[in-house]
Amino acid sequence: MQEILIGGVWRPAAASETFRAVDPTTGQERDAFWPVSGWGDIDAALEAATAAATELGRLPDAARGAFLDAYAARLEADRDPLVAIAHAETGLAVTPRLRDVEFSRMLDQLRQAAAAACEGTWRMPMLDTARNIRSAAFGLGPVVVFPPANFPFAYGGVTGGDFAAAIAGGNPVIAKAHPGCPGVSLRAARAAVAAVHDTGLPPATVQLLHGMSPADGLRLVAYPRVGATAFTGGEQAGRALFAAASAAGRVIWVEMGSINPVVILPGALAERGVEIAAELVASVTGSAGQFCTKPGLVFFVGDESGRAFAKHVADRMAAIGPQVLLSPGGRTRLEQSLAALVAAGARTIVAGGAEHASACSRAPTLLEIDAGSLCPRPDAFLVEAFGNATLLVRCGDEAQLVAAAATARGSLGASLYAARDGRDDALWQPVADVLAARAGRVVENRMPTGLAVTPPMQHGGPWPSAAPPFFSAVGLPFSILRFARRICFDDWTESRLPECLRDVPPSGRPWRYIDHEWVRR
Repeated sequence: MQEILIGGVWRPAAASETFRAVDPTTGQERDAFWPVSGWGDIDAALEAATAAATELGRLPDAARGAFLDAYAARLEADRDPLVAIAHAETGLAVTPRLRDVEFSRMLDQLRQAAAAACEGTWRMPMLDTARNIRSAAFGLGPVVVFPPANFPFAYGGVTGGDFAAAIAGGNPVIAKAHPGCPGVSLRAARAAVAAVHDTGLPPATVQLLHGMSPADGLRLVAYPRVGATAFTGGEQAGRALFAAASAAGRVIWVEMGSINPVVILPGALAERGVEIAAELVASVTGSAGQFCTKPGLVFFVGDESGRAFAKHVADRMAAIGPQVLLSPGGRTRLEQSLAALVAAGARTIVAGGAEHASACSRAPTLLEIDAGSLCPRPDAFLVEAFGNATLLVRCGDEAQLVAAAATARGSLGASLYAARDGRDDALWQPVADVLAARAGRVVENRMPTGLAVTPPMQHGGPWPSAAPPFFSAVGLPFSILRFARRICFDDWTESRLPECLRDVPPSGRPWRYIDHEWVRR
């Protein structure tokens, strides 16, 4: 049975249960057994993390930056073995998906977090020198990370954006590996331990548990010694954790299910319907549609161009065979969502199936509904089908298109397609306003899948896609603020102040708000 990492030491878990990961390409369980830790392990990790948080708070920001850089270098040197494990555990393509795209994104995130930690602007230091009142942002304490399975590197418990932002903000991390890809977390954590040792951070800066019961998960996120929790995954689990943490007054960031509406204006379909159909199918079926930004609702006017567009989408999707999903449970949940849509009245245009495939495979599915059926009872059709499926919404005219789009619920992303020659301009703004009220990111003339890791990126949105809606899982240094709080130092002696709030600026010259003016001096 695999060991867990607590306080810088690999040790056997105090576990009463075990689990095995599944090979998605065959649907068979893999050989390794992984422990489901009891509360004793969790409590030990919390105790070690609490002490580490105090130590981290006393170290200069550059120390955390040095760790993140050193860790990224160790992961980069271990790229091929890590990618091989991730492929075996998730079935995602080695290249370009895992090796070239996601692994590189992970390294970029870690290095951006290192730079943000050192530069210090995320602290937003504010000084009123006349009154000697000063404030800045500081870490919350131990951060618990619950990762998803669909991004084993970029969202991994000990490699992803939540991990990087939490560490950059001075918070030790307790990671709970996803049961679908525990091997990636284990190997990455070994590299993290070495980087912690190399850079002199507290041993409990990074800790790893492979599993815990749902009841212990709910208890953990509400526990007083937890500074914050970060969860990425399905809506059912996310809602339960959010409710437990919120009821106890604890900080939690959840990124949950998202339908990600796409609105295609009539002029765009008349201008390039075949091109847009190809983009939609690629977005829905790329990595078997297992993206939180996959388009799940597509609104269009069912005129001649609209009918041709729908046929192009159907023909392309019908030509794609079974695709490997992350797990048998993922396929079951997808099929349950599709069954709910059909029961509500959606028509099946392309019937995906699992014939002649493994327990984790399924062919793409295309459903369709008229806006006249959607608008009176949208909740029946606002069902996330996570995987290679989407729902077309055929509208009678432009007015109904706007009304139907307004039924969409909170999403991480939304897309709006318009004609390049300007014929859709009058309709553009009303639809753009509708989408901006319902999504954290609105994309013009491109599908919502795929997002850049850059400071202005917003990867969050209105409930139920994420919460709190102001924050973002992507975009350093802003994403660090999910795991920080502001502290005011009123009339302190300068020598006792944190470095970032002293009259003499810290190294790195971060922007500071001094006497009603943002300056960098």
